[in-house]
Amino acid sequence: MNMQDKSDECTKKFLEIAEKKIEDTSKIPLQAIQKYCRMLIVYCDAEGKVTDSFVKSMEKCAKEIIEVDGMEEIFNECNECSED
Repeated sequence: MNMQDKSDECTKKFLEIAEKKIEDTSKIPLQAIQKYCRMLIVYCDAEGKVTDSFVKSMEKCAKEIIEVDGMEEIFNECNECSED
C-alpha cells in the first residue's frame, strides 16, 4: 500500500467514526483531517524521525481538528500509526 492509500484509509477511518458521533457533519474539519493524515503517514513511515517544524505543523493541524466540538475523542482514537 502506498502513502496515498494509507492517507486515504486514515481519512476514511476518521470520517466513519466522526459521522457516527457528530450530528452536524458539516462541522467535521475534512481538510484538516486529510492534511493531518498525510502528515501522520509520513511521520509513521519515518518512525518519528522528522524535523521540529514538521512536528509543529502536525500539532497545529491537530489543534484545528480538536477545536471542533466532539472531535477530540475521535482524534485520540485515530491518531496512531497503522500496522502494516
